[in-house]
Amino acid sequence: MSKIETAKKKIQFAEYLLNRHDATDFSKGANKHLLDASRLAMRELLQFDEEEMAEKSLVISSFQKMNNEYSDFYKFYYKFKESEYSSTSSASNALNTVRAFVNWVEENRRIN
Repeated sequence: MSKIETAKKKIQFAEYLLNRHDATDFSKGANKHLLDASRLAMRELLQFDEEEMAEKSLVISSFQKMNNEYSDFYKFYYKFKESEYSSTSSASNALNTVRAFVNWVEENRRIN
């Protein structure tokens, strides 16, 4: 399964958790799926492996070299990753942002 397909599955899991009647209890789990989906899409876009993704400065410098509508996505990713606050509304907002980014990456994959 490709990184984008896996990212889309993660988004589906997050959406499922957020659509439950007791979504408040599951917002942390939804956030984890959304972070995973973000990371997978970033890896696909940048053509990075896990070790390269662990290098925050490398990820930031790679995004800063881009000139597109998602050049600042790394800011969202690291803010979301480092946030300890987890609410249903913040997870829902993140869901929309991550879904849009994954779709954009799917349509605009880097050609090496």
